[in-house]
Order: sequence, then structure tokens, then C-alpha cells
Amino acid sequence: MLEKFRAEQPDLCVAVVADGERQGSWPTYLRTLRATAGAKHHLVLNDDITVCQDFLASVDKVIQARPGHIISLYTNSPWVPTARARGQAWIEKSLVASPALIWPTALIHEFIDWERFHIRNDFHWEDARISMWLHKTRRPAFATVPSLAQHLGCQASLVGLNGRSKVATWYVGDHRSALGIDWSRGLKSTTRDPAPIKREWWRYYEVPSLTTQPS
Repeated sequence: MLEKFRAEQPDLCVAVVADGERQGSWPTYLRTLRATAGAKHHLVLNDDITVCQDFLASVDKVIQARPGHIISLYTNSPWVPTARARGQAWIEKSLVASPALIWPTALIHEFIDWERFHIRNDFHWEDARISMWLHKTRRPAFATVPSLAQHLGCQASLVGLNGRSKVATWYVGDHRSALGIDWSRGLKSTTRDPAPIKREWWRYYEVPSLTTQPS
């Protein structure tokens, strides 16, 4: 993946955040969020993905279309065929998938502050934390149609998360370019995936206690 990036943009600087101490998925993802370099947007990619041709240039165009939102470049949503049939380049998501996410940098600190007060430390999954934050703050997220990244973890997950469903519903392809996609299609009329927050996730949600000192 890094070789493909550098072939497209030789001077690209990429921060590789490794889990050398085996802290787990969420602590590692948190460190990737904090590895911002002053840009307006922060792209976080898992190491178990593959990406399409002209990926970096395509990411720029995707950001230009929806600069204020979290954007997933991968989705296995069953609503992708509906959006595709309607000629839409997006679906609105209640649940985000974390393998390839574009973050507006301004939202990162807000999310980190929120999850620190509301989500228990023993909750392992970053995509669930992000989805719960989006739900509670009523902030929409979007996924590209088609996906610009494909998830490979379904074949080689180190933590047992293998599954045939964990692949993109429609992927551009490793050797195909996404530069010809018109990302303005479906901006104002977007198919929504109504999948709800999983009930078991709320066991890890907490309302912080408030203590007041009488005057």
C-alpha cells in the first residue's frame, strides 16, 4: 500500500502507527488520531486494506465534495446497490467502518473528549465508539459509492474477525482508477443506511456523574 502511495506521490509523508506493545485496536487507533500534522483533514487507514489506482488524487476529490463530514472509503452496506441504481455516489451511514476513514481534523478533539467521558476503557472497537458519538451528537457520516478501499481482514484477521461479509459491497478495484467518478451525484439526495447502533454497545456507555459544591 505504501509503495502504491509513493508511486503516486513520491514526497508523501505517512505516519505509520504500530501496535508494538499489543495494546489493542482502540488504543492504537487513538494514537493514529493524535498523529495529525496540521492539515485540515486526516486520513486513517488500517494495514489490512488494499486501495484503488489514483487513490490519493481521488481522496482529494472526495474531501472537496463533503469537507465537513467523516467519510468512509470502505463500506459493506447492503444499501450500496440501491444508491448505485439511483446514480448516487454516496450513502449516509449510521454506523461507520474504520478501515479507511477521512476525518475533518477539527472533529478529532471533540470526539476524543466525548469518548473519554462517555465510553468505558474496556470497550475495544473504535468504529463502535465513533458510531456512538455520531449518534449522540446527531452528526451524519457518509460512505463513498463505490468504495475506494477493500478490506482484507476478512481473510487474515489476527483477532478472529474473519467473515465473508467484511468486504466492500462494491469496490473500484486494485487496478482501476476512481478519478472519473462524479462525487456531486447524490450530494443533496442521498440513500440512507438505517442500521441502528447495536444494543450491546450501550453497556459501555456512561453518563458522567456531576458533583456540585454548595456555596
